[in-house]
Amino acid sequence: MHSKLIIIAKQHIKKNRSSKNIIVRWFAAILESLWNMCQATTRVCTDKEYRNDIFMKVLNGKNVHQTTPLTFMNRYPKIFTACQEYFKGREDLKILSYGCSTGEEVLTLRRYFPNSQIIGADINKQSLNTCRKLQVDEKINFIYSSQKEIQKHGKFDAIFCMAVLQRKPHDIAAMGITNLKKIYPFEKFEKQIITLDKLVKPNGLLIVHFTQYSLLDTRVAHKYKPLGNYVQDDYTTPVFDRNSEIIKNSNPQKSVFIKLNA
Repeated sequence: MHSKLIIIAKQHIKKNRSSKNIIVRWFAAILESLWNMCQATTRVCTDKEYRNDIFMKVLNGKNVHQTTPLTFMNRYPKIFTACQEYFKGREDLKILSYGCSTGEEVLTLRRYFPNSQIIGADINKQSLNTCRKLQVDEKINFIYSSQKEIQKHGKFDAIFCMAVLQRKPHDIAAMGITNLKKIYPFEKFEKQIITLDKLVKPNGLLIVHFTQYSLLDTRVAHKYKPLGNYVQDDYTTPVFDRNSEIIKNSNPQKSVFIKLNA
């Protein structure tokens, strides 16, 4: 009964938003704003993940890329196997999982690189709390993802940046958005790639997979060459060019890059 009354009230407010009477329209607009505020406040109070998402955007918006912490074990086996083959015979690797979420990627990388030092970095403090409860060996560390903190542990032989440099791709696709300039501009992506580039050793790997932009469009593209033909052909949502415009009928973007020994 309560939910039916809410639906009726919302329909009544919506109907009066187009009233010919300016006072009725004004009053309906106020009620709609109050309703939206109440809904947002309720969700902040009851939804821990949503609350954490809001706080990240408000307190550290300039450094936030993907806001969804979704992850699972061995998410990209082709990519991980390709990197394992590239480093075959190396036992002294230092690896960064950039945007490690709740740690499944780090645990997966340990299977592929059993003797490497692995750093998991994430900006989501809730996810980091989960990571730090995991049973891991002494060569795995989880840190807060700030440039200063990551630099303490670099440089790296490989940086995995998987499903991080994007912003709500499925929502973007569903809404039919063709320009990301106001949501997640290319410049923000490029700035992060340039920052990561400084942390990659010569002949090391920078893996940028599941992203709305291409490393090859950035100012550091000349420092890299693709490893094989590993692409994000499993990425079913739109990709965009350096002007943040959607690319129609685009070829799958390269994912694994070798830093040239210049």
